[in-house]
Amino acid sequence: MIVRSDYDRVLKHGYTIESCDYGRLEGWRPHHIYSSVEDAASAADNQGYNYIVVTTKNIIDGPVNSRVSNIIRPVLEKNKELHGSQLTTHILLVQNGIDIEKEIWAEFPREQYRYTVLSGIQLIGSTKIGSGHISQVGQDHLSCGAFDPQDAAAIQAANDFVRMYSNEGQNFVEFDPRVRYSRWKKLLYNAAINTSTALVGLDVPRCLEFGVNKKSTEIEVFHPAMREIIAIAASEGIIIEEEFITMFTEITRKKVFKPSMCVDCEKGQLMELEVILGNPIRIAKRNGVATPTLSILYNLLVLVQAKLKERKGLLKFDEKTATLVDE
Repeated sequence: MIVRSDYDRVLKHGYTIESCDYGRLEGWRPHHIYSSVEDAASAADNQGYNYIVVTTKNIIDGPVNSRVSNIIRPVLEKNKELHGSQLTTHILLVQNGIDIEKEIWAEFPREQYRYTVLSGIQLIGSTKIGSGHISQVGQDHLSCGAFDPQDAAAIQAANDFVRMYSNEGQNFVEFDPRVRYSRWKKLLYNAAINTSTALVGLDVPRCLEFGVNKKSTEIEVFHPAMREIIAIAASEGIIIEEEFITMFTEITRKKVFKPSMCVDCEKGQLMELEVILGNPIRIAKRNGVATPTLSILYNLLVLVQAKLKERKGLLKFDEKTATLVDE
């Protein structure tokens, strides 16, 4: 496991985990902990790694070194150095968003690297509430499949991972033969609810209860945004059933839970804005689909993201000229 900001704490004390699946765990740690991917690659000795499981935030509008392709590059290079074309590296992206696999395919030519790209879609109410301290309020549900449905090696690797990750009676894990469908389906929640909570800084039940007559958030924001995602998916030949609008609205209605974008914003961290909203809106524009609700959410969150970037020194605003400084 690569542990970045919490490395010293976790190395010494392990994790404190309050889990609806496993109860309270004190001092849990994996067998091997590294502070960087480079260290993990160097420690591979002569074996290399079969799987790279990526659970970082996917911030394609952030610093170049935070892009997924750059994060995983040291392991792919190490595997190639050790084994050439004899070892297939299976890259499992347990991340939000649509079209996230295209960066990997573009950055790592198949004639130079031997790999597959797998999709992991996780529905889990899990939040880091302190250094090395995790709270999980929703059961772990993971689906795993191949981004390329024609890639037999990827399909086999996904099935193998399902068997490894499955812990009967504790989590729910399944092979996913329809990866793109599943990713569009999860966008119903992320594009509508995750984004809205980030804008207002509220957990989901408060968003619902604080609305006009306890209805306006659901009827005027969540549902229209979800219907636009359904329309965009349909323009790509993916049919998402309307029943999921109700399911995703209700899934965290009674859980005091802040989705990932809300948590990131409150922590001053960049949000997964482009993979969750930017990419589907760009697909909508290409396919002629109207997205009035999603576009409002996106354009407001672009401002919030810029505020976070300014605080991190990633962009500069000249207050004398009241203009953004191009660098």
